[in-house]
Amino acid sequence: MDDQDIKTVRSPRAIERSLERLYEARGHLWLIPDDDPDFQGQVQVVGNESEARRLVLDCPDPVVLRHILHARQVRFQAVIDGLLNWFYSADLATREEGGDCYLSVGYPEVMQRLQRRAAFRIDLPPDVPGTLAFCPSPPRGVTSGDVVNLSATGCAVSVVGDKDPGLKPGDEVGAARLKVGEGIDVRLEFIVRNRRPGVGKSVVYGLEFAALPPRDSQLIDREVMRLQRLRLTRG
Repeated sequence: MDDQDIKTVRSPRAIERSLERLYEARGHLWLIPDDDPDFQGQVQVVGNESEARRLVLDCPDPVVLRHILHARQVRFQAVIDGLLNWFYSADLATREEGGDCYLSVGYPEVMQRLQRRAAFRIDLPPDVPGTLAFCPSPPRGVTSGDVVNLSATGCAVSVVGDKDPGLKPGDEVGAARLKVGEGIDVRLEFIVRNRRPGVGKSVVYGLEFAALPPRDSQLIDREVMRLQRLRLTRG
């Protein structure tokens, strides 16, 4: 697996949302001891304690459980929103409730996932307005820019010089609102992937959407396809 295909997620909120979706889907986790990758067990996610930042799992069978608890750390691996995600942890605890055994694991500080496959991206037509309003962290006031192009996984935004918040690649913004034409009005988070000079005094940021709910991602994808068909009919 090429390192450039792997994305490292450090945003606590993005990690929390990914694990929330795994629980809501009643997904499964592979448990893989770091010191014995050939030994694997699989369990279902049965609870999510967001305030305590712990994920609750069905207890594996005694052989797997013993192996997991004696490992230096464990690789937890799952498919979330169609993408392979994984993290490492030694923060494990067992509990019994009503005669049933459960295994809980603390939220990680870092998750890794395979990158999304390249998504189709389109430049916005002149008659389709697109804006992204956002509040950089720590709060520096709300700023906004014009959407230059759009895909289901990200966009490019042009910001006029005096509105430029000076973001750098890798910066994360947890509060943003994307509006494109009459079809898109969603709240999201994003990660800055690149920054480049724009036209005149403007700066263009390449952004990747973070923890975007599947429904909103599909909404944006449908609008991108609609705009592409519109461009083709106009010639």
